[in-house]
Amino acid sequence: MVKHGTVGTEQFHLGCFIHTQRARILADWEEAVRRLPYAQGLSRPRLLDHLPELLDRIANVVETVHTGGESSLDEMPEVHALERLDSGYDLDEVAEEYALLRACILQLYGEHLASVGASSLAVAMREMVSFNRTFDEAVSAAVSRYTRARERTLVALDRISEAALGTEDLDVFLPRLLRVMLETTEAVDSVTLLLREEDVLRMRASVGLEGDGARDFCERLGEGFSGLIAAEQHPFEVRSAATDSRVRCEALRARGTRALYGVPLMYGGEVIGVAQMGSRTTFEFSNEDMLLFRAMVSRVTALIIQAGLAAREHAARMEAEEGRQLLQLLIEQSSDSIIMADARGVLRVFNSAAARVHGSGLKDVPPFEWSEAYGLLTLDERPLRSEDTPLFRALHNEVVTEARWKVRHADGSVRTLSGTASPLRRPDGSLVGAVLNARDETERLRREQERLEMLALLDALLATAPVGLAFLDGELRYVRVNEMVAAAHGQPMEAFPGRTLAEVLGDEAACIEPLLRRVLETGEMLKGHEFEVPSSGASGVRAHWVGDYFPVRAGDGRVLGVGCVVSDITDRKQQEERMRQTAEFRERFLGIVSHDLRNPLNAILLSASALLKLDSMPPGHVQRVRRIVTSAGRMGRMIGELLDFTRGRLGGGIPIQPRAANLRHLCQQVLEELESSHPGRELRLRAEGDFQGVWDADRLVQLLGNLGKNALDYSPPGTPVDFVLHDEEDAVRVEVHNEGPPIPASLLPEIFEPFRRAVSGETSPRSGLGLGLFIVQRIAQAHEGRVEVRSTEDAGTTFTLFLPRRARRVPESGGERH
Repeated sequence: MVKHGTVGTEQFHLGCFIHTQRARILADWEEAVRRLPYAQGLSRPRLLDHLPELLDRIANVVETVHTGGESSLDEMPEVHALERLDSGYDLDEVAEEYALLRACILQLYGEHLASVGASSLAVAMREMVSFNRTFDEAVSAAVSRYTRARERTLVALDRISEAALGTEDLDVFLPRLLRVMLETTEAVDSVTLLLREEDVLRMRASVGLEGDGARDFCERLGEGFSGLIAAEQHPFEVRSAATDSRVRCEALRARGTRALYGVPLMYGGEVIGVAQMGSRTTFEFSNEDMLLFRAMVSRVTALIIQAGLAAREHAARMEAEEGRQLLQLLIEQSSDSIIMADARGVLRVFNSAAARVHGSGLKDVPPFEWSEAYGLLTLDERPLRSEDTPLFRALHNEVVTEARWKVRHADGSVRTLSGTASPLRRPDGSLVGAVLNARDETERLRREQERLEMLALLDALLATAPVGLAFLDGELRYVRVNEMVAAAHGQPMEAFPGRTLAEVLGDEAACIEPLLRRVLETGEMLKGHEFEVPSSGASGVRAHWVGDYFPVRAGDGRVLGVGCVVSDITDRKQQEERMRQTAEFRERFLGIVSHDLRNPLNAILLSASALLKLDSMPPGHVQRVRRIVTSAGRMGRMIGELLDFTRGRLGGGIPIQPRAANLRHLCQQVLEELESSHPGRELRLRAEGDFQGVWDADRLVQLLGNLGKNALDYSPPGTPVDFVLHDEEDAVRVEVHNEGPPIPASLLPEIFEPFRRAVSGETSPRSGLGLGLFIVQRIAQAHEGRVEVRSTEDAGTTFTLFLPRRARRVPESGGERH
């Protein structure tokens, strides 16, 4: 009976009701609690949390009224309270949630009793007392645990915030934060933080792992313990990190770490890192410890983001400051005047260039007083109205370009300025001010005026110069020519500027262009270039010109182009040709006459010599006949010199017939002849070495005789004449020296010209034609040698003959050899 009653009354038991109607209870509770603001954002699993297990445990406790056993809620209310704390609930919201749960259970239970008919209210009351006591115990435990956990969390968060104060450097404050996290939880002995760098998590800070090589640890996303947490974006815990293959940090494994809990650092839906706490003493962390760690990680995440934002803000400020300083330097160091005014017309920027050209610096004057304050003038030096100034016009939405005005300084000097002015606008188009950019044009205008004046002078020079003038640029394009150059080429002056030398002269430019380019490249003047061009007058006639080319330089010495001075020398060339023909005719005439005079002169010499041999010659006639012989011999020598002169000038040179000869012997022969003709004069010969060679002996005797006779004729009577021979291996050198007055320096360049003497005027000590030294030079040249002369007051006069050992034969060009 009792057993049957017990079985029959189980449907009225509250504990049984909670077990069997748990799903309905939770559904009604969810519907009620969803009306509260703080529960609307939670997912159903997060909202229900540990409530199904909590209801089962409440039902078990209530059933002890019937069973007489013992049962408890254990830590279930505390776990639920911690979860609600983690979800952001405050204490009132947790209590309200429990109250709704109690109301739902009682409401449903009352309806159940009414539907089945309650027969034992005493039993129901005892169950109700047990239910309320148990429910109040759950509420009390949850509230107590919530309060302790929240207090602990707030203290930890305060300590984290304090640790981050005073610095935004992650390397400085991250170790501090991790130290606080380590000290907050007793079971924790290591805390690490890995920050994301693209697809890699790299150890940024750690506490408790110092010296274990953890600093360089990194993991890719999706790999290893930290990589999996970052990839799945959820916390994760392992019980034995030292042996778990997912834990790859050797520092954690080597320390024998047991419990390892990792939490992702989330910002804007993205993982920025992973925080881990480890313990060597426990295999798992309590819910409260994990909740606290997540709360601290959330605060650390915010601090890291704040530090990053602060760093970027600081960098942006620094960049903006650097930009501002650069702009200020640019404005201040600009060679142009820069003046800025705000929208009210207040001058804000007035750089040093502006102060320099205006004669004063920034002044606090309104726009209508700008003109008077800075001495602004029109170009004709009348006062410039302020409203006509470029900056004022720009403030009234006008863009001013190429404006020009003047400024009078305090010292009375006037400067000419030019510039542009523009309005300054915000991105929305509103006016914020205006800027004026101006430049002092005074010196440029002065130089331009000087240039125009110089060009006018140049044009006047070109027009009036008696020679042809042309200027070409670096590419040999004509810049300017005068009328003479244009007329020479049969073209108008306007046809030259901009055209190249080749375009104007055609094929004729080939002989001139290389010379002009050499002037451009070397920067050296080239003088005396003679050339021919077709005459602009008669067809087929060539005009002769001589040109001097010089570099045209800038003020700094750079070669800008080339200038040409050309003169028409056609008349002079024609005159020179006529003179050359006349001289050639005269020289040929002298040669012919000299040749034809030799036969009658030889007859006179033979006849006079025959008379001297007659024994019947009266004594009185002998002296006369000797005079005839002497005069005829002198005439013969003069005729011989004339013939040699004619050969040297017209016949291609004096002919020679080289044979083996000894120069020492030839000199001795010459000295003997000179001694016989100049008794009482001392002639000396010095020679050491080999003087054998291949020469025309007769011509060398003639050469040495002329030099010796010249030395005797132009030296004082009591002084010696020296012949000195030098052996120089492949050549020989002969020096003929005499004392006495030097040859005048003005005559030295022409000393070997025909009909020249070693003294000027009529002071020659001997008669003659003046061909001796000319013949000496031509004989030396025929032997491929040369003759030089030195003459000074102290050293006297020395003629030096240089002869190669072997001379080539020069054939006769016609006529006889005397």
